[in-house]
Amino acid sequence: MTHTQVKELVQALLDAPTCNPAVKEFAQSWINAEGKPEQEELTKQLVSVAEQNIALIDETIGFAGSELAVQILGEEGAANLLQHAKDIKAQGAEFCDCPGCVAAKNIIDLKSEIK
Repeated sequence: MTHTQVKELVQALLDAPTCNPAVKEFAQSWINAEGKPEQEELTKQLVSVAEQNIALIDETIGFAGSELAVQILGEEGAANLLQHAKDIKAQGAEFCDCPGCVAAKNIIDLKSEIK
């Protein structure tokens, strides 16, 4: 995998509106380390960060059915997310399909190529 391809994966994490702040901070640190030795160390951590922060579909269902989801997304938004998560689980989804989780999944799927 080329550096440019890894950079695109990291940028996708940074750009995903649903990525949690810790992941965004990591991605920004990676981008800021461009051309510096610490970027190599951050690259070694990339897959682990993705694996630790991707949401299983059951976690998404649990969140969507919570009062916190209602506070954040509103009643209709939480209900829509809950229904969507249940629908994709019924279709066999293992993970949430929000942009942040999709970006993390792409990294996980390519972990053998990321060095």
